[in-house]
Amino acid sequence: MTLRRYRNFVASSVLGLALFAVGLPLLTADIITANIYILGEDEVEEGDVYLASTSARVEGTVEGDFVVSTGRLSISGTVTGDVLVMSQGTVRVTGEIQGSLRGAAREVIVEGTVGHDVAVLAVATRIEGSVARDALVFGGSLTVDGSVGGDINGRMVTANVDGPVGNDLDVAVGRLTLGPNADIGGDVLYRSGSDADVAAMAQVAGQLDRLPTRGSFSVELVLTIATIIGFFGFLFAGVVLLWLFRATGPRAVVAVESQLLRSLGIGLAAMILVPLLIVLLIATLVGVPVAIALAVLLILGLLFGPVPAVTALGSRLLRRQQLGLFAAFLVGAIIWRAGIWLIPYVGVVLYLVALIAGVGGWLIAIWERRKETPVSADLLPRRVTPVGAANIPEPVDWDAPLAPGTVDSPGEEEPPVEPETGDQQ
Repeated sequence: MTLRRYRNFVASSVLGLALFAVGLPLLTADIITANIYILGEDEVEEGDVYLASTSARVEGTVEGDFVVSTGRLSISGTVTGDVLVMSQGTVRVTGEIQGSLRGAAREVIVEGTVGHDVAVLAVATRIEGSVARDALVFGGSLTVDGSVGGDINGRMVTANVDGPVGNDLDVAVGRLTLGPNADIGGDVLYRSGSDADVAAMAQVAGQLDRLPTRGSFSVELVLTIATIIGFFGFLFAGVVLLWLFRATGPRAVVAVESQLLRSLGIGLAAMILVPLLIVLLIATLVGVPVAIALAVLLILGLLFGPVPAVTALGSRLLRRQQLGLFAAFLVGAIIWRAGIWLIPYVGVVLYLVALIAGVGGWLIAIWERRKETPVSADLLPRRVTPVGAANIPEPVDWDAPLAPGTVDSPGEEEPPVEPETGDQQ
């Protein structure tokens, strides 16, 4: 597999997973939710199926794609399209998938047939059946006792191949083993810190080479998985931002789409001036809290600033479809990330342009939003009323206190007061 073909395969597989993970639940309302989903042997689902469940079994036929988020999945029937799965358990295929199998799970077991490709992220992957085309595997272990018609690529801790492979085996692996039934139709190229364990009966049509490792294998594997997860995180965060800021987000997208040069100018000025302002505030010591707040905003801008720009890109491409900002963001993000992935040097420019334009779009939208909806609350009270004797309310049902020696009993008269006289002899 050529380098460009490999990158295309990786990009299409990972981006297909990304569409499933975030985009499809937003683009369709026909999502089946169930605790346990069972499609019986004689049952047929016409069209694509979108499912969220704790467990799922497909014993019948799905005439279309099968998109599922579940605890565990078992397919003993037939799926005429692709299977896109996210699972925290085991995905077992004993039937037939006429399209591709893509997903992430704790364990993936293929005992049946897959008509196109397999692209998975899993702790353990076992291919005991047949895969007609390529297999792309990331994770802990790969075991191939069945057949793969195309190439095997990926990164894994251990790989044990004991079956026919139609083309090349090109992997980065901690430990590679070729069993006695291994029959590689092309080259075996592996990056590893140790030599492969090759059985005497194993056959390799091309060359068998151990390539030098670029660094620690564990670090490379973690970075690869982190890159994939990071892209999922960007998609999820972008959707959440557009949903939370339903007034500012669309304004930012429109600003980038209709005022690109202005957005680039404002974004570039912000990306230059904000770090300088942070340094100046730290130098004053008094402004350290403000500098910390600006630093947090700068980090958030670096992470999520491109959202309006990639959404504007997707909006341009989907102008005739009218699918909304969520769909535009997903499509734009996928194309933008694919460009960064497939074109390394140009990819840096793509990232910077999206970042600067996106930050400028956010700032323009915030400013326009502020002008249209001024704050109605007053910083000070409009009128201060002095408190004086005239403002004290009259008491209700209140009597003045009685003089000393008086009797406060109704109907009782006060005793007469005898007049004072002089001393009597």
